[in-house]
Amino acid sequence: MRIRRFAAGTALATLAASVTLLAAPGPAQALDSVVLPVTSHWQTLADSRHVYVSAPGQGAVVATDHDGEVIKTVEGLDGARGMTLAADESRLYVALPDADAIAEIDTTTLIETRRFPTGTDTEPENLALVGGRLWFSYQATVVYGGIGSVTVAEATPAVELDDDPVWYAKPRLASSPGAPDRLVAADSEGSLGMRVYDVESGSAEEIAYTEAVGSVNDLAVTPDGRSVITARGGTYYHQRWALSDLAEEAPYDTGAYPNAVSIAQNGTVAVGLDASSGWDIFIYRPGEVTPFRTIALPNGSMDLLRRGVAWAPDGSRLFGTRFPHSGEVILDIITDVHKANSDIALTAPETRPHGQPVTVSGNLTSLLPFPQGKVVTVTRFNEPIATVDVEPDGSFLFTDLPLDYMRYVEYVVTYAGDDTHAPGRATTTVEIID
Repeated sequence: MRIRRFAAGTALATLAASVTLLAAPGPAQALDSVVLPVTSHWQTLADSRHVYVSAPGQGAVVATDHDGEVIKTVEGLDGARGMTLAADESRLYVALPDADAIAEIDTTTLIETRRFPTGTDTEPENLALVGGRLWFSYQATVVYGGIGSVTVAEATPAVELDDDPVWYAKPRLASSPGAPDRLVAADSEGSLGMRVYDVESGSAEEIAYTEAVGSVNDLAVTPDGRSVITARGGTYYHQRWALSDLAEEAPYDTGAYPNAVSIAQNGTVAVGLDASSGWDIFIYRPGEVTPFRTIALPNGSMDLLRRGVAWAPDGSRLFGTRFPHSGEVILDIITDVHKANSDIALTAPETRPHGQPVTVSGNLTSLLPFPQGKVVTVTRFNEPIATVDVEPDGSFLFTDLPLDYMRYVEYVVTYAGDDTHAPGRATTTVEIID
Protein backbone atom coordinates (compact mmCIF):
# COMPACT_ATOMS: atom_id res chain seq x y z
CA MET A 1 0.00 0.00 0.00
CA ARG A 2 1.32 3.45 -0.88
CA ILE A 3 0.09 6.74 0.49
CA ARG A 4 1.12 10.21 -0.65
CA ARG A 5 0.70 12.76 2.10
CA PHE A 6 1.38 16.38 2.91
CA ALA A 7 1.84 17.39 6.53
CA ALA A 8 -0.10 20.22 8.11
CA GLY A 9 -0.13 21.94 11.49
CA THR A 10 -0.49 25.15 13.43
CA ALA A 11 1.23 26.91 16.31
CA LEU A 12 -0.12 29.68 18.54
CA ALA A 13 1.75 32.10 20.80
CA THR A 14 -0.37 34.68 22.66
CA LEU A 15 1.02 38.03 23.75
CA ALA A 16 -0.62 40.75 25.83
CA ALA A 17 -1.95 42.82 22.93
CA SER A 18 -1.02 40.89 19.84
CA VAL A 19 -0.22 37.42 18.59
CA THR A 20 3.05 36.54 16.85
CA LEU A 21 3.34 33.16 15.18
CA LEU A 22 6.24 31.43 13.51
CA ALA A 23 5.73 28.97 10.71
CA ALA A 24 4.47 25.72 12.21
CA PRO A 25 5.15 22.26 10.86
CA GLY A 26 3.22 22.41 7.62
CA PRO A 27 3.28 21.30 3.98
CA ALA A 28 7.02 21.89 3.82
CA GLN A 29 8.18 18.81 1.97
CA ALA A 30 7.40 16.57 -0.95
CA LEU A 31 6.80 13.30 0.83
CA ASP A 32 5.82 9.74 -0.01
CA SER A 33 4.76 7.48 2.86
CA VAL A 34 4.99 3.76 2.20
CA VAL A 35 3.70 1.01 4.49
CA LEU A 36 6.29 -1.77 4.82
CA PRO A 37 5.48 -5.47 5.39
CA VAL A 38 7.07 -5.60 8.87
CA THR A 39 5.97 -4.61 12.38
CA SER A 40 9.38 -4.06 14.01
CA HIS A 41 12.45 -1.93 13.33
CA TRP A 42 16.08 -1.70 14.35
CA GLN A 43 17.87 0.35 11.70
CA THR A 44 17.25 2.13 8.40
CA LEU A 45 20.15 2.23 5.92
CA ALA A 46 20.43 3.27 2.27
CA ASP A 47 22.82 2.77 -0.62
CA SER A 48 22.74 4.12 -4.18
CA ARG A 49 19.89 1.78 -5.20
CA HIS A 50 18.11 0.54 -2.10
CA VAL A 51 16.73 1.37 1.31
CA TYR A 52 17.15 -1.39 3.90
CA VAL A 53 15.05 -1.73 7.05
CA SER A 54 16.00 -4.42 9.57
CA ALA A 55 13.10 -5.96 11.47
CA PRO A 56 14.18 -8.10 14.46
CA GLY A 57 10.65 -9.23 15.27
CA GLN A 58 10.25 -10.77 11.83
CA GLY A 59 13.87 -11.89 11.45
CA ALA A 60 14.02 -10.03 8.16
CA VAL A 61 15.39 -7.12 6.17
CA VAL A 62 13.04 -5.26 3.82
CA ALA A 63 14.71 -3.83 0.71
CA THR A 64 12.95 -1.11 -1.27
CA ASP A 65 13.99 1.12 -4.15
CA HIS A 66 14.39 4.85 -3.60
CA ASP A 67 10.71 5.38 -4.41
CA GLY A 68 9.70 3.01 -1.61
CA GLU A 69 8.66 0.12 -3.82
CA VAL A 70 9.38 -3.12 -1.94
CA ILE A 71 11.79 -5.22 -3.97
CA LYS A 72 12.23 -8.10 -1.55
CA THR A 73 11.91 -9.08 2.08
CA VAL A 74 14.98 -11.12 2.97
CA GLU A 75 13.83 -13.63 5.58
CA GLY A 76 15.56 -16.15 7.84
CA LEU A 77 17.69 -13.43 9.46
CA ASP A 78 17.33 -14.38 13.13
CA GLY A 79 16.70 -11.20 15.15
CA ALA A 80 18.07 -8.93 12.39
CA ARG A 81 19.50 -5.76 13.95
CA GLY A 82 22.53 -3.63 13.02
CA MET A 83 23.55 -3.30 9.37
CA THR A 84 26.47 -1.92 7.39
CA LEU A 85 27.53 -1.90 3.74
CA ALA A 86 30.72 -2.77 1.90
CA ALA A 87 32.46 0.28 0.45
CA ASP A 88 31.43 -0.72 -3.09
CA GLU A 89 27.85 -1.42 -1.95
CA SER A 90 28.04 -4.98 -3.26
CA ARG A 91 27.35 -6.59 0.12
CA LEU A 92 25.09 -5.85 3.06
CA TYR A 93 26.05 -7.21 6.47
CA VAL A 94 23.37 -7.86 9.10
CA ALA A 95 23.88 -8.72 12.77
CA LEU A 96 21.82 -11.75 13.85
CA PRO A 97 21.80 -11.88 17.67
CA ASP A 98 19.32 -14.77 17.78
CA ALA A 99 21.69 -16.88 15.66
CA ASP A 100 25.01 -15.70 17.20
CA ALA A 101 26.10 -14.79 13.68
CA ILE A 102 26.44 -12.10 11.00
CA ALA A 103 24.86 -12.54 7.57
CA GLU A 104 26.32 -11.33 4.28
CA ILE A 105 23.75 -10.43 1.60
CA ASP A 106 24.44 -9.81 -2.09
CA THR A 107 22.84 -6.40 -2.77
CA THR A 108 22.15 -7.25 -6.42
CA THR A 109 20.34 -10.55 -5.88
CA LEU A 110 19.29 -9.80 -2.27
CA ILE A 111 20.24 -13.37 -1.36
CA GLU A 112 22.28 -14.35 1.70
CA THR A 113 25.66 -15.60 0.45
CA ARG A 114 27.63 -16.24 3.64
CA ARG A 115 27.11 -16.39 7.39
CA PHE A 116 29.81 -15.81 9.99
CA PRO A 117 29.26 -17.47 13.40
CA THR A 118 30.49 -15.22 16.20
CA GLY A 119 30.40 -17.69 19.09
CA THR A 120 27.86 -19.12 21.50
CA ASP A 121 25.79 -16.49 23.35
CA THR A 122 27.63 -13.57 21.71
CA GLU A 123 24.41 -12.05 20.29
CA PRO A 124 26.06 -9.49 17.92
CA GLU A 125 24.16 -6.23 17.55
CA ASN A 126 25.96 -3.28 15.88
CA LEU A 127 28.32 -3.31 12.89
CA ALA A 128 31.00 -1.18 11.21
CA LEU A 129 33.34 -2.05 8.33
CA VAL A 130 36.76 -0.43 8.70
CA GLY A 131 40.44 -1.34 8.42
CA GLY A 132 39.68 -4.37 6.23
CA ARG A 133 37.58 -6.00 8.95
CA LEU A 134 33.94 -6.17 9.91
CA TRP A 135 33.67 -5.01 13.53
CA PHE A 136 30.73 -5.99 15.71
CA SER A 137 29.55 -5.30 19.24
CA TYR A 138 28.41 -8.33 21.22
CA GLN A 139 27.62 -9.75 24.66
CA ALA A 140 31.09 -10.69 25.92
CA THR A 141 30.13 -11.78 29.45
CA VAL A 142 27.01 -11.77 31.59
CA VAL A 143 27.89 -8.20 32.62
CA TYR A 144 30.03 -6.67 29.86
CA GLY A 145 29.72 -5.97 26.16
CA GLY A 146 32.69 -6.27 23.86
CA ILE A 147 33.88 -5.50 20.33
CA GLY A 148 34.96 -8.28 17.98
CA SER A 149 35.93 -8.48 14.32
CA VAL A 150 35.65 -10.75 11.28
CA THR A 151 38.20 -10.83 8.46
CA VAL A 152 35.49 -10.90 5.80
CA ALA A 153 37.96 -10.20 2.96
CA GLU A 154 39.82 -13.48 3.54
CA ALA A 155 38.95 -16.76 1.85
CA THR A 156 38.63 -18.34 5.28
CA PRO A 157 37.31 -15.56 7.53
CA ALA A 158 38.51 -15.53 11.13
CA VAL A 159 36.60 -14.16 14.11
CA GLU A 160 38.43 -12.41 16.92
CA LEU A 161 36.74 -11.54 20.21
CA ASP A 162 37.54 -8.98 22.90
CA ASP A 163 40.19 -10.03 25.46
CA ASP A 164 39.26 -7.19 27.84
CA PRO A 165 35.63 -6.09 27.42
CA VAL A 166 34.95 -2.70 29.03
CA TRP A 167 31.40 -1.84 27.90
CA TYR A 168 28.34 -2.07 30.13
CA ALA A 169 26.19 -2.77 27.08
CA LYS A 170 26.80 -3.63 23.44
CA PRO A 171 28.13 -0.32 22.09
CA ARG A 172 27.01 1.53 18.97
CA LEU A 173 29.68 1.52 16.26
CA ALA A 174 30.54 3.94 13.44
CA SER A 175 33.28 4.62 10.89
CA SER A 176 33.97 6.74 7.82
CA PRO A 177 36.10 6.48 4.66
CA GLY A 178 37.61 9.79 5.73
CA ALA A 179 39.23 8.05 8.72
CA PRO A 180 40.03 4.62 7.23
CA ASP A 181 41.72 3.24 10.35
CA ARG A 182 39.40 4.66 13.01
CA LEU A 183 36.50 2.90 14.74
CA VAL A 184 34.17 4.85 17.06
CA ALA A 185 32.17 3.12 19.78
CA ALA A 186 29.67 4.63 22.23
CA ASP A 187 27.88 3.03 25.15
CA SER A 188 24.26 2.35 24.32
CA GLU A 189 22.42 1.72 27.59
CA GLY A 190 22.50 3.27 31.03
CA SER A 191 26.17 4.26 31.23
CA LEU A 192 28.66 6.79 29.95
CA GLY A 193 31.56 6.31 27.60
CA MET A 194 32.71 6.83 24.01
CA ARG A 195 36.02 5.67 22.55
CA VAL A 196 37.97 6.02 19.34
CA TYR A 197 40.12 3.06 18.32
CA ASP A 198 43.03 2.77 15.89
CA VAL A 199 42.40 -0.50 14.02
CA GLU A 200 45.16 -0.31 11.42
CA SER A 201 47.03 -3.24 13.00
CA GLY A 202 43.95 -5.45 13.08
CA SER A 203 43.51 -4.92 16.81
CA ALA A 204 41.45 -2.15 18.41
CA GLU A 205 43.83 0.22 20.23
CA GLU A 206 42.12 2.98 22.19
CA ILE A 207 43.38 6.47 21.30
CA ALA A 208 40.64 8.73 22.71
CA TYR A 209 38.02 8.45 25.44
CA THR A 210 35.32 10.59 27.01
CA GLU A 211 32.71 10.07 29.72
CA ALA A 212 30.75 13.12 28.56
CA VAL A 213 28.24 11.04 26.58
CA GLY A 214 26.50 7.70 26.94
CA SER A 215 23.25 5.82 26.37
CA VAL A 216 23.64 6.74 22.69
CA ASN A 217 20.79 5.87 20.32
CA ASP A 218 22.73 6.54 17.13
CA LEU A 219 26.01 8.00 15.90
CA ALA A 220 27.79 8.76 12.64
CA VAL A 221 31.25 9.92 11.57
CA THR A 222 31.52 12.78 9.09
CA PRO A 223 32.80 11.91 5.59
CA ASP A 224 36.01 13.88 6.17
CA GLY A 225 36.72 11.78 9.27
CA ARG A 226 37.09 14.80 11.54
CA SER A 227 34.00 14.59 13.75
CA VAL A 228 31.46 12.18 15.19
CA ILE A 229 27.83 13.17 15.83
CA THR A 230 25.79 11.44 18.53
CA ALA A 231 22.06 11.21 19.20
CA ARG A 232 21.38 10.72 22.89
CA GLY A 233 17.82 10.71 24.18
CA GLY A 234 18.71 12.36 27.49
CA THR A 235 19.94 15.60 25.90
CA TYR A 236 18.01 18.36 24.17
CA TYR A 237 20.53 18.70 21.36
CA HIS A 238 22.65 16.51 19.09
CA GLN A 239 26.28 16.48 20.20
CA ARG A 240 29.32 16.76 17.95
CA TRP A 241 32.83 15.62 18.92
CA ALA A 242 36.32 15.95 17.43
CA LEU A 243 37.43 12.51 16.33
CA SER A 244 41.05 13.21 17.28
CA ASP A 245 40.48 13.63 21.03
CA LEU A 246 36.66 13.54 21.52
CA ALA A 247 36.59 17.18 22.60
CA GLU A 248 33.01 18.46 22.32
CA GLU A 249 32.40 20.80 19.40
CA ALA A 250 29.48 23.16 18.64
CA PRO A 251 26.23 21.19 19.08
CA TYR A 252 23.08 21.06 16.97
CA ASP A 253 20.32 22.73 18.99
CA THR A 254 17.50 20.42 17.87
CA GLY A 255 15.31 19.79 20.92
CA ALA A 256 14.27 16.96 23.18
CA TYR A 257 15.00 13.26 22.73
CA PRO A 258 17.52 12.93 19.86
CA ASN A 259 17.36 9.42 18.40
CA ALA A 260 18.86 9.39 14.89
CA VAL A 261 21.67 10.80 12.76
CA SER A 262 22.76 10.27 9.16
CA ILE A 263 25.35 12.09 7.03
CA ALA A 264 25.36 12.24 3.22
CA GLN A 265 28.59 11.82 1.25
CA ASN A 266 28.77 15.59 0.70
CA GLY A 267 28.70 16.20 4.46
CA THR A 268 25.06 17.29 4.77
CA VAL A 269 23.81 16.24 8.21
CA ALA A 270 20.30 14.96 9.01
CA VAL A 271 19.37 14.40 12.64
CA GLY A 272 16.10 13.14 14.10
CA LEU A 273 14.05 13.40 17.29
CA ASP A 274 11.54 11.22 19.07
CA ALA A 275 9.09 14.11 18.85
CA SER A 276 5.35 13.66 19.23
CA SER A 277 4.82 17.16 17.85
CA GLY A 278 6.86 19.81 16.07
CA TRP A 279 9.82 19.06 13.85
CA ASP A 280 11.06 15.48 13.46
CA ILE A 281 14.15 15.98 11.28
CA PHE A 282 16.68 18.82 11.04
CA ILE A 283 19.05 19.22 8.08
CA TYR A 284 22.38 21.10 8.25
CA ARG A 285 24.76 22.05 5.48
CA PRO A 286 28.40 20.97 5.98
CA GLY A 287 30.10 22.95 8.73
CA GLU A 288 26.92 24.75 9.88
CA VAL A 289 24.93 24.38 13.10
CA THR A 290 21.88 26.42 12.05
CA PRO A 291 19.33 24.19 10.32
CA PHE A 292 18.99 24.70 6.60
CA ARG A 293 15.76 22.75 6.62
CA THR A 294 13.34 21.28 9.16
CA ILE A 295 10.88 18.51 8.38
CA ALA A 296 7.67 17.48 10.13
CA LEU A 297 6.59 13.96 9.25
CA PRO A 298 2.85 13.25 8.94
CA ASN A 299 0.79 12.33 11.99
CA GLY A 300 2.51 13.25 15.22
CA SER A 301 1.34 10.04 16.93
CA MET A 302 3.73 8.09 14.73
CA ASP A 303 7.14 9.00 16.12
CA LEU A 304 10.39 8.78 14.23
CA LEU A 305 12.17 5.56 15.18
CA ARG A 306 15.63 5.21 16.68
CA ARG A 307 18.26 4.90 13.95
CA GLY A 308 15.39 5.74 11.61
CA VAL A 309 17.01 8.35 9.31
CA ALA A 310 19.12 7.53 6.25
CA TRP A 311 20.45 9.53 3.30
CA ALA A 312 20.70 8.36 -0.26
CA PRO A 313 24.50 8.55 -0.56
CA ASP A 314 24.42 11.43 -3.05
CA GLY A 315 22.15 13.48 -0.78
CA SER A 316 19.30 13.60 -3.30
CA ARG A 317 16.75 11.97 -1.00
CA LEU A 318 16.25 11.42 2.67
CA PHE A 319 14.47 8.45 4.23
CA GLY A 320 12.80 8.21 7.62
CA THR A 321 10.94 5.41 9.38
CA ARG A 322 8.01 5.68 11.79
CA PHE A 323 5.87 3.21 13.68
CA PRO A 324 2.13 3.82 14.20
CA HIS A 325 2.04 1.72 17.41
CA SER A 326 -0.56 -0.61 15.93
CA GLY A 327 0.65 -1.77 12.55
CA GLU A 328 3.45 -1.92 10.01
CA VAL A 329 6.52 0.29 9.86
CA ILE A 330 6.12 3.34 7.62
CA LEU A 331 8.92 4.52 5.34
CA ASP A 332 8.90 8.24 4.47
CA ILE A 333 10.74 9.48 1.39
CA ILE A 334 11.57 13.21 1.29
CA THR A 335 12.45 14.25 -2.25
CA ASP A 336 13.03 18.01 -1.98
CA VAL A 337 15.73 18.02 0.69
CA HIS A 338 17.87 20.47 -1.30
CA LYS A 339 15.32 23.22 -0.64
CA ALA A 340 15.63 25.64 2.28
CA ASN A 341 12.93 26.47 4.82
CA SER A 342 10.43 29.24 4.12
CA ASP A 343 9.82 30.65 7.60
CA ILE A 344 6.78 32.86 8.17
CA ALA A 345 6.18 34.98 11.29
CA LEU A 346 2.82 36.70 11.81
CA THR A 347 1.80 39.49 14.19
CA ALA A 348 -1.90 40.15 14.76
CA PRO A 349 -4.08 41.73 17.47
CA GLU A 350 -5.33 39.32 20.08
CA THR A 351 -8.86 40.81 19.88
CA ARG A 352 -10.76 43.20 17.61
CA PRO A 353 -14.23 44.77 18.11
CA HIS A 354 -17.06 43.85 15.75
CA GLY A 355 -17.16 45.96 12.62
CA GLN A 356 -13.48 46.98 12.75
CA PRO A 357 -10.88 45.71 10.28
CA VAL A 358 -8.09 43.37 11.33
CA THR A 359 -4.54 44.13 10.19
CA VAL A 360 -1.93 41.38 10.19
CA SER A 361 1.76 41.94 9.48
CA GLY A 362 4.30 39.27 8.69
CA ASN A 363 7.80 38.38 7.60
CA LEU A 364 9.01 35.71 5.19
CA THR A 365 12.62 34.64 5.83
CA SER A 366 15.06 31.91 4.83
CA LEU A 367 18.74 31.08 4.85
CA LEU A 368 18.66 31.45 1.05
CA PRO A 369 17.50 34.59 -0.83
CA PHE A 370 14.03 34.49 -2.35
CA PRO A 371 13.30 35.32 -6.00
CA GLN A 372 11.87 38.71 -6.85
CA GLY A 373 8.12 39.16 -7.10
CA LYS A 374 7.29 36.68 -4.36
CA VAL A 375 3.79 36.60 -2.89
CA VAL A 376 1.98 34.91 -0.02
CA THR A 377 -1.60 33.67 -0.07
CA VAL A 378 -4.03 34.46 2.76
CA THR A 379 -7.03 32.29 3.60
CA ARG A 380 -9.77 32.88 6.18
CA PHE A 381 -11.32 29.65 7.41
CA ASN A 382 -9.79 27.90 4.36
CA GLU A 383 -11.33 30.39 1.90
CA PRO A 384 -8.76 32.41 -0.12
CA ILE A 385 -9.21 36.13 0.52
CA ALA A 386 -5.98 37.75 -0.72
CA THR A 387 -2.67 37.39 -2.52
CA VAL A 388 -0.17 39.72 -0.91
CA ASP A 389 3.12 41.02 -2.32
CA VAL A 390 6.21 40.47 -0.18
CA GLU A 391 8.68 43.34 0.06
CA PRO A 392 12.38 42.79 -0.71
CA ASP A 393 13.09 42.72 3.04
CA GLY A 394 10.54 39.91 3.52
CA SER A 395 7.80 41.98 5.15
CA PHE A 396 4.15 42.00 4.14
CA LEU A 397 0.83 43.34 5.43
CA PHE A 398 -2.86 42.66 4.86
CA THR A 399 -6.15 44.01 6.24
CA ASP A 400 -9.46 42.16 6.41
CA LEU A 401 -12.95 42.99 7.64
CA PRO A 402 -14.41 39.90 9.38
CA LEU A 403 -18.05 39.07 8.65
CA ASP A 404 -20.61 40.22 11.21
CA TYR A 405 -21.48 36.78 12.52
CA MET A 406 -17.87 35.76 13.26
CA ARG A 407 -16.82 35.34 16.88
CA TYR A 408 -13.23 34.68 15.92
CA VAL A 409 -11.33 34.58 12.67
CA GLU A 410 -8.47 32.30 11.64
CA TYR A 411 -5.98 33.43 9.01
CA VAL A 412 -3.57 31.04 7.32
CA VAL A 413 -0.68 32.52 5.34
CA THR A 414 1.21 30.27 2.93
CA TYR A 415 4.18 30.61 0.63
CA ALA A 416 3.99 28.18 -2.27
CA GLY A 417 7.72 27.57 -2.49
CA ASP A 418 10.06 27.88 -5.46
CA ASP A 419 13.07 26.18 -7.01
CA THR A 420 15.20 26.67 -3.89
CA HIS A 421 12.61 26.95 -1.11
CA ALA A 422 10.10 24.53 0.35
CA PRO A 423 6.57 25.81 1.01
CA GLY A 424 5.91 27.67 4.26
CA ARG A 425 2.83 28.14 6.40
CA ALA A 426 1.73 30.07 9.50
CA THR A 427 -1.61 30.58 11.26
CA THR A 428 -3.04 33.23 13.57
CA THR A 429 -6.44 33.57 15.26
CA VAL A 430 -8.12 36.83 16.33
CA GLU A 431 -11.08 36.96 18.72
CA ILE A 432 -13.93 39.24 17.66
CA ILE A 433 -15.49 41.00 20.68
CA ASP A 434 -18.60 43.12 21.27
